[in-house]
Amino acid sequence: MMKSLTVARVHDIDVRLHPTIALVFLWVVIDWRRLGAGQGAAAVIFTLVLVLLVFGCVLIHELGHAFMARQLGVRVHDVSLSAVGGVARIEQLPGDSRAEMLIALAGPAANLAVATALTPLVLLAGVVSGFASLEDYALTVFNPSLVGLFTTLLYANVLIILFNMLPAFPMDGGRVFRAALSPVVGRDAATRIAVIVGEVFATALLVFSLVVIQSIILALLALFIMVVAYAEDRAVRVESAMRRLRVGQFALWDMGGIAPGQPLANALRGGPRDIAVTQDGRVVGMLWRNSLLAELGKTGAGRMVADVMERSPRTVDIDMPIYEVQRLMIEEELAAVPVTEDGTYRGVFTRDRFLHVYRQVTPDPWRMVREVVDQRRLERMRV
Repeated sequence: MMKSLTVARVHDIDVRLHPTIALVFLWVVIDWRRLGAGQGAAAVIFTLVLVLLVFGCVLIHELGHAFMARQLGVRVHDVSLSAVGGVARIEQLPGDSRAEMLIALAGPAANLAVATALTPLVLLAGVVSGFASLEDYALTVFNPSLVGLFTTLLYANVLIILFNMLPAFPMDGGRVFRAALSPVVGRDAATRIAVIVGEVFATALLVFSLVVIQSIILALLALFIMVVAYAEDRAVRVESAMRRLRVGQFALWDMGGIAPGQPLANALRGGPRDIAVTQDGRVVGMLWRNSLLAELGKTGAGRMVADVMERSPRTVDIDMPIYEVQRLMIEEELAAVPVTEDGTYRGVFTRDRFLHVYRQVTPDPWRMVREVVDQRRLERMRV
């Protein structure tokens, strides 16, 4: 699988390029005869520079999202560019509708700033060239000249703004639409409405691209919108389920943990794992699997659990939502966390348990089919 490469760092945010971005430039080189349209290498060079600058505008768009997210206290992983556009990877969109709206609007606002800065340059170039109407400016779009470069970039930024502000997922307008609806109908219903709008738009775009203009690129874009809209709907439904479930329901008792005075080798009973260290029903430490195996490998017998355990570990209450527990485990890089009730040990919640819960709550369109098939098999066995 191709991995993105980090090529720059802007205000502590990594900028990454996916290898598929090379396909865009390769297309320009391969299709140079049509692009040249009798103007030779100048048109090809112009198109290459233009594509590079347009991707720069896409980068500015994504950095707008990233900077606003960080301003609101949301962790930003990186900004990535690929052949299908850009994406700002942030830790988790805030549940607050106002914050989500601000993050969504920050991208188009960044392109609006670029378009505003380009406007005087375009007007000045038009005055120098003797343009008398807007039509004169429009005719320079994609024209391999300095004026054409300015007008095309202005045109590209306007298109980026208009496209992203469509009220449908996965565009920014879809997120703004959801944020506006959430206080009225709730986040889940708002997401479903925005996703439906996105799917209707993508379907219309797919039909238009295949039937009317016969554009494979637009058809692929429509399919991309459908997939991302479905993924967003699925992610929100999973998140909602994770917020409803409590970690105490899925904590493993694991024999009540292990006492600090036990020999270290006793922790291997049941297999090497992360295990809570308890005394009189209270959590006093965590014995991590890696530390256990490392110590046994170095010193052998004679060591006690208390010698190796991590003291005063992080614990969570049984009523804490699994969603919050999982975020905590990611932020603090924990493989497991003891679960307590009024300070009394009730079990341990691990990454494996989270994956088990995730599989149970993740929407599976084929689950019903499998259940019917299994039921039929059982009926045949009874006969």
